[in-house]
Amino acid sequence: MILVVGGAFQGKGRFAAELAETMKERHTECAVILNVHQMVREWLERGEKAEQEVIRDLAGKLAAENPQGIFTMDEVGCGVVPVSREERQYRDAVGWAGQQLAAQADMVYRVVAGIPVKIK
Repeated sequence: MILVVGGAFQGKGRFAAELAETMKERHTECAVILNVHQMVREWLERGEKAEQEVIRDLAGKLAAENPQGIFTMDEVGCGVVPVSREERQYRDAVGWAGQQLAAQADMVYRVVAGIPVKIK
């Protein structure tokens, strides 16, 4: 499993597609799962508890269901602390999900301005 993180509109999706194509050339099919941060928002809107253990479990299951997957997610915890409680919970939940995915990933990349850097 591969995780690609970075700010919004930094080229994560393009890089993930390039990685998937490279894997395909090696006869390995892998799904590209874009915008995990949006999945986290949907989990919270569905009523999942904004607790670290719950979010890590959901992210862990997502990774386990897609062991050949390439996941992308925005970094949302690097800016101003949100005023609303819900947005703070979302920010925290995305961070927990990202930590879980990174722990399970074989490789982690950070993309800035279209430039990927392998960090794991």
